[in-house]
Amino acid sequence: MKVLFVSLSLPPFAESQTIRSAYMIEALAQRGVQFDLLTAEVVPSQADETLLELMPKGVRFWRTASPAYDLHFQQIKARGSRLALYLYSNLAYRLYVPDIRRGWDTLAVSLAEQIRNEVKPDLLLSASGSCTAHLACATLKKRWDIPWIADFGDPWSWVDWQHPDTWLKAIANSRLERSTLPLVDHLVVTTESTAEAYRHWFGRSCPPVQVVPFGYRSVDFPNLMVAQAELPITISYVGSASRRARNLIPLIRALAPQSTHPLSYRLQIVGSTSHHFLSEAQCVGLEHLESTGRISYSLSLKYIRSAGILALVGNRSPYQVPGKTFLYLASGRPVLYLAQMPKDQDPTYALLKSFAGVRWVPNEESAISEFLGKLSLEAFREWEHQANLHPESTSLREYEISRLTKPLVEQMSKLGTQSHVVSRG
Repeated sequence: MKVLFVSLSLPPFAESQTIRSAYMIEALAQRGVQFDLLTAEVVPSQADETLLELMPKGVRFWRTASPAYDLHFQQIKARGSRLALYLYSNLAYRLYVPDIRRGWDTLAVSLAEQIRNEVKPDLLLSASGSCTAHLACATLKKRWDIPWIADFGDPWSWVDWQHPDTWLKAIANSRLERSTLPLVDHLVVTTESTAEAYRHWFGRSCPPVQVVPFGYRSVDFPNLMVAQAELPITISYVGSASRRARNLIPLIRALAPQSTHPLSYRLQIVGSTSHHFLSEAQCVGLEHLESTGRISYSLSLKYIRSAGILALVGNRSPYQVPGKTFLYLASGRPVLYLAQMPKDQDPTYALLKSFAGVRWVPNEESAISEFLGKLSLEAFREWEHQANLHPESTSLREYEISRLTKPLVEQMSKLGTQSHVVSRG
């Protein structure tokens, strides 16, 4: 089966959706799916070349020019104006529809038409980050009349409704979503709560929905004995974070008064995060802090595997589970889950509660301080031992990406067969 995969979140573009797409491509290719990948050129500041190592042999890349936003961002960054960069990125985020890469769908459709006779796809597959990929496939679906699977991942327009400064964008995206979704033959999302929400929101116009969580690759976490963490214990947060989404300030403040804790800690922030966190650490006198800045995907795995405690900040959403959740569990390291929702509404907690090596704490300074203030070395070693058992648990193995994608490839085969029947008819 030949698939034209349309997305801006493909290697070497550095973001979590790229990792999810790469995992899926590799797993589906192992089951016989042939991929052509339609994406864009990636500007240097947004590239991680190690992500290309996730790609199986035989896939072909077809690239448009970079989206206009990326080119403008790169130009402003080169001038060294931090204020101009801040203003441009924030205004674009709040105003551009469907998102900051607006207009790329036109480039994607144009390139797809040029390569169609060479690619000869049986099926279209689009994936977020940028919803311009879905707009492009909606156009191609109308023109080519072949099946289309859309990986929305998280809800398309829902997130824009959660903030008062993006309500105009939310209205526009809701309209786009309602006009696009009926064209989709099969919808893929990351959580069951998202699947249920789409069935409720769109009723009969909602296509069949399949849940494919982010998952993990077992090859990234070889079955080795995990060494005990040394003192002081390194609490590592790996990934992007901001005050608006995953706020690390409560953790920073809780770690500052080290004299109140039975154990000593150092905080390690791995990846691109808000400069406000470093300012806060300086303000409260947190001395034992390491901030790596942006690093490669392959290096991030090493940080995950070597952490003393992995800090996981939950989403303020009943529909989202952070992708790194599965990597954290597969590492065999203790996970400190800093929740931002009540347990009964939190899909991340619903997943994590099956694993003994996870501790749930509200993402509040007082709650984190209380937890750390009661954590003895004996209790920490027991927590470590429980986490060491995660990689071998049946609860985790069901999230290995090769298992997660088996039902998806079966659905792709059905749609591809239908396409051949229609074309012969």
